Amino acid sequence: RRRPFTVPNLMVKIYGTSAAQGEAREHSTPNVTKQVALSFAIVAMALVVACGLIMTAKMSDEESVLFGLGSGEEQEGANAVVATFKTFDGQDDYVKETLGDEYYVEAFEKLAESEEVTKAVDEVKKAIDEAKNEHKILKIFAEGADAPLE
Repeated sequence: RRRPFTVPNLMVKIYGTSAAQGEAREHSTPNVTKQVALSFAIVAMALVVACGLIMTAKMSDEESVLFGLGSGEEQEGANAVVATFKTFDGQDDYVKETLGDEYYVEAFEKLAESEEVTKAVDEVKKAIDEAKNEHKILKIFAEGADAPLE
């Protein structure tokens, strides 16, 4: 019969136990009712503040426009595009000479006239026409008509 492996004279601290093994620890249980009441009090105070702000807000019959302040990334991007193209405005001959066979205008024109792009544009136009037809039909149904429509 085999004996379990033991290390003599080794003390191990088990978390949650006290220094004296037989000694019982005092542990207070959380008061759930008090926590719930405190949470409700905080929510109620926030609601009172929100209602107060709404009541003091200027509510009039005037039409007003709401707008948000963003980080400005969209405007900065638009400004960068304009700056890029306006920098070389009127220099098409210079750009064409510099780029040679890789002149962007001619390359994009060839791409726009290619069979793949023409086919994709036609497909999108067809999808738009179908969406317009669907919109007309749904409008008829929204006005109270039922199928069949003929």
